[in-house]
Amino acid sequence: MKVLFLRGNPRPAGYTQRLADLFLRGLREAGATVTDVNLCSQNILPCLGCYHCWLVAPGQCVHPDAMDGLLEQVLDADVLVCATPIYYFSMSSSMKMFFERTFPLAKQGLVPSGRGLTRNSIRFPERWRGKKIITLITGALRDLEVYRPANETFQLIADNLDLELGGQLTRPEAYLLDYPLSKPKTLKRIETAFVQAGKEAGTTGRLSAKTMEEASLPLSPSTEHFRTYSNLYWTQAMTMGADGQVPALVQARVGSDVRILMREMARYLNPRAAARLRAVLQFDFPDEKLNFRLTIDRGQCTLEETTTERPDLRVSCQAGVWAQIFMRQLDVREALKDRRLTLEGDKSLFTRLDRLFPPPSA
Repeated sequence: MKVLFLRGNPRPAGYTQRLADLFLRGLREAGATVTDVNLCSQNILPCLGCYHCWLVAPGQCVHPDAMDGLLEQVLDADVLVCATPIYYFSMSSSMKMFFERTFPLAKQGLVPSGRGLTRNSIRFPERWRGKKIITLITGALRDLEVYRPANETFQLIADNLDLELGGQLTRPEAYLLDYPLSKPKTLKRIETAFVQAGKEAGTTGRLSAKTMEEASLPLSPSTEHFRTYSNLYWTQAMTMGADGQVPALVQARVGSDVRILMREMARYLNPRAAARLRAVLQFDFPDEKLNFRLTIDRGQCTLEETTTERPDLRVSCQAGVWAQIFMRQLDVREALKDRRLTLEGDKSLFTRLDRLFPPPSA
């Protein structure tokens, strides 16, 4: 299987790149012959709509640039794979420029498309039969509806170029792929799905419904959580100046933000371990001026940003100390010994925290 892998992501270390690399691994494991093209590094000029490629030199664009070779690679490929981040509900500008410049592959003569629409005739039909297109779209937002316009655009492109649509991968919440607090098993399923998609593309040129579904699995528990976490991300980034442009540096800050850690803790209450428990736990972080009341009521848990006069247990420490304890980077006994962590009330509740709030595994 000959695959032309088109990357339209400007950031070489971004999420589209990472997921596309997993897809590429699957392609190679399947034995496909892959031509890997970074469109953002190519000299591709915009289409002028001048019809030079129809009327003056059929099949030849007026621009002598990188598209000359890319058009030949399109004709030579069995499958086109298009990987792009979503920019303003559409594909990236480099990807769109590429498809605009495929106009020399069409010619005059209107014919019905596979969807019953009207399209231009295809030039070189003998080199066009059986070609497929697969798309990979990533973005930060959670709602799949946001990705619908870009996916539908690719569907129309496939119909217009007489390509079979082999499948579409959509990965929302892409920035959550980097967070250790995200569901580890789900993260593994997502990564496996992108490798599997590459294997399927490299053998049949078609993606299974199961693989496409696994690639889009949600990482946040709800839209409310997603918005809260995203807003905290930008709150941290705005305090970092130029470093805020580096996702890994922001992630390190956000990943230890007690506002997120406490929400994650509340999310992962073990209902069986807390089935008979009724207790109020107060967590105070004076350096950040943050206070959280965690109420456990027979298998249910609620979290509020407030204080309690007489909780069953009060935990006090600096936010960074709690982050280290939460991430198992600091021994609790050492923190208690040197008074970096103080407890008031029923200290037996603290010894039960690991059982009540086990680390995420879903």
